[in-house]
Amino acid sequence: MKLTIEVPDEEIYELGKETFKKKIEEYLQFLKLEKDIKELSKEIKQVFSEEEYWQEVEKSRQEAWHEYKKGLELE
Repeated sequence: MKLTIEVPDEEIYELGKETFKKKIEEYLQFLKLEKDIKELSKEIKQVFSEEEYWQEVEKSRQEAWHEYKKGLELE
């Protein structure tokens, strides 16, 4: 698939061709990441019910807090 966007030459020269290209590439990467996150969300919903999901989140949070406290020198 090819997408063509008409941009006046003056704007390209003003922004700089490389800067313009870089910004478009960054935006495309963001869109891909957004798509991947949505797919991951669908997969998680298939594996866990919402209640199970939040139980796992809470369990992970507690485990992380416990590990963090191990590194502290609490009296």
